[in-house]
Amino acid sequence: MNIRRLTILVFLLLLLETIHLFSQDEKKLEIKTILLSDISDNINEYKSRTITLRLRLKHVDKIFEKITFYDSKNHDIVFDISARQKKKRIAADMLNLHEGMDYDVTFIVQNVSNTGELIAELKSFKPVILDVIPEISGGK
Repeated sequence: MNIRRLTILVFLLLLLETIHLFSQDEKKLEIKTILLSDISDNINEYKSRTITLRLRLKHVDKIFEKITFYDSKNHDIVFDISARQKKKRIAADMLNLHEGMDYDVTFIVQNVSNTGELIAELKSFKPVILDVIPEISGGK
């Protein structure tokens, strides 16, 4: 009888943990489905907030020091990467950039231009593939 109760208890704990993890994934998914146009349209709600979106790399302009990402509706956001501190902060991320690849891009929303383009400050970007590949811990 004790084994049966223990089995039921373990099953219930696993079920609760699964529900909890699913709800966390739902929250992450909600954050990542915001479009750049949604932010532009509701700039007062998003101004000065730090946002992380899943975007694709469109282009890196090394001459004018700009990096461009786009969302699922092909709306672009261009970040200035010319500041010395920013270059140091993102230097490692700049080594393996691939156009068309998904990135989790974190930025601070600042304003909207007269043409409706979102103005923001780039904080970081991380390839989504790194979330899929398990981390190696503790040696070989």
